[in-house]
Amino acid sequence: MKPSLLILVLLAVASTGNAATEYPGCIAIVGPGAVGGALGKRWAGAGHRIVYGSRTPDSERVRELVAATGADARAMTPLAAAQACDLLLFAVPWEAAEESFKGLGSLAGKIVIDANNPLDVRDGREIALPVIDSAAERLQAWAPGARIVKAFNTLNWNVMENPSIAGGPVSVPLSGDEADAKSRVAELVRAVDLVPVDVGPLRTARYTEQMALLYVSLSVRGVPHEFHLRPR
Repeated sequence: MKPSLLILVLLAVASTGNAATEYPGCIAIVGPGAVGGALGKRWAGAGHRIVYGSRTPDSERVRELVAATGADARAMTPLAAAQACDLLLFAVPWEAAEESFKGLGSLAGKIVIDANNPLDVRDGREIALPVIDSAAERLQAWAPGARIVKAFNTLNWNVMENPSIAGGPVSVPLSGDEADAKSRVAELVRAVDLVPVDVGPLRTARYTEQMALLYVSLSVRGVPHEFHLRPR
């Protein structure tokens, strides 16, 4: 190998390594919208390092979010953020989810929290988008080596930001095939004063995504409710 080419290879390896190690223990948030911003600020307040993944990391909106998050938060491209952290929250509108998710590079071994719902609101009512299985199962198929956990899809961002407005406990159902990944996500749920509920394997995301349809239906009718699942 020519010396010049060897130097380029070593620089590329070093750059990749720095992206993965300069922010140890971080949480990447791909899709810094209302949900991502609310959870990012709450998790930062609980002592976690936050890396926002945005197509426009230098935009005024994202810079303001980084500043509001504090705690040494930063913004990168979605690919850079996903590669820098071992755990990431994916909160991208469903119409753009496949292209966005497949652009994050290898997610093998990473815990991915799927907060998406394949639905939309049009003409004042909820619309289910065509997904036969579930959004979470689609993500798993697109990244077979990732550890997908469905969570944070059955409540509004303002409850994530301030759970006290619900007037009582609010449950966050967790669907996933790996107990240790769900345990890690459960810790993050408790960190924002919500109640994690393990509802089973990843296929149960089909049911919680239907819960989200009911949630949105009630909200657009002006009678919002929060889910609290009590064991018996």
